[in-house]
Amino acid sequence: MVTLTDLRCAYGDKQVVDIPAFQFEQGVHGIVGLNGSGKTTLMNALYGFGRSKGAKVELDGSDLSPTNTAFQEAESYFYPGITGREYLQLFKRDRAVDRQRFVELLEVPLDELITSYSTGMRRKLAILGVLHLDREVLLFDEPMNGLDLASVRMLEAIVQRLQEEGRTVFITSHVLGPLVTLCKRIHLLAGGTIERSFERGATEGLEQALFADLDKRTQEVLGRSV
Repeated sequence: MVTLTDLRCAYGDKQVVDIPAFQFEQGVHGIVGLNGSGKTTLMNALYGFGRSKGAKVELDGSDLSPTNTAFQEAESYFYPGITGREYLQLFKRDRAVDRQRFVELLEVPLDELITSYSTGMRRKLAILGVLHLDREVLLFDEPMNGLDLASVRMLEAIVQRLQEEGRTVFITSHVLGPLVTLCKRIHLLAGGTIERSFERGATEGLEQALFADLDKRTQEVLGRSV
């Protein structure tokens, strides 16, 4: 279980995340919210970046940190002039683990230079790097951006396998469809706070809750007389 206590993050005087207390059970959790809701800042904080003094983020009573967490950031950096295979060799594992089946599923040309990769290939390589670390908690920030439908399907299968292995997985996404079927719970983030959580099989009203304020503003603008 991942437990948050007094988790706050700010940029200057602007509070971006403010979660006094929350618990995430083992499994797959979706984090959704409109732009500016604090999704990426929350993912950074789970990994260990930008937490306020006194904040606690724990996995079964121990600090959640890069030693037990792997983070696929929304924007990944790749060293120029190296192949995909050389990139994966940068991710050292604490134990021997076979992730070749994930390579086969995502079909990344590891012996080619990364500079020749498409946007989707780079995304899949970044995901493979996270998987190679073999951590207890995995953070995926917009992992489906740039992926085609087949790759999204393969990613869903991989995340499902991670859950079966007992991992805890956090996923942010602007695409609700895959999260609805994949996640144990989906958490709606607004103003840096978790406003509401939806259980798998009981996500009716999620889309309406997500877009409620936006739809209201849209109707107000469209309803104005010219």
